[in-house]
Amino acid sequence: MGASRIIVGLLAIGLTAGCGSSGDTDDTAEPAPPPTIPGLVEPTCLAGNLLASAGLVGSAPPAPEPTSIPDDFEPVRVVTCEGSDGTDENATWIEEHRQGDLSAVLAGYELPTDPLKTTRINGVDQRTCYIDQMTPPIVWLVDTQGLAMRPELPTGECGEYKWVAINAIRALPVTETISHMIPVAAPPP
Repeated sequence: MGASRIIVGLLAIGLTAGCGSSGDTDDTAEPAPPPTIPGLVEPTCLAGNLLASAGLVGSAPPAPEPTSIPDDFEPVRVVTCEGSDGTDENATWIEEHRQGDLSAVLAGYELPTDPLKTTRINGVDQRTCYIDQMTPPIVWLVDTQGLAMRPELPTGECGEYKWVAINAIRALPVTETISHMIPVAAPPP
């Protein structure tokens, strides 16, 4: 009986040593999850600060501010949020989900932001040009895990938005549209 224990012990050691070896080519193994990028959140059009910026009432926690797109972030879809017609009491807030080839969208966000045109007056740099323009929609870029970030839209020398990324987003097919009825903020007394 002593010899059989030794043989069983040697077999157990041999099997354990062979498991998980570097030559393991099991195609059924799950791929490693993509790296987690700090600051990503679930996309929402109902964050308090997003609604407040449009003059609407919202009590949800704030969304992160727009920022540059991290190098290792790979979006697969886009969510946009923008206002539409409504009543004196409520506004329609449109949430659109789009999906497709995002290469033109990402290229638009990679455009440089130009330095603002300024002139020095009394020792202080002051802008020399301003532009009156439409406000772009709120944009969320969403990854395969459903987490998102708000990209910063580049601007020109007078502060004008460079619309290349927004135009590319609007060219993508819409996969879902959600209309939210949001109370309009009461004017200050």
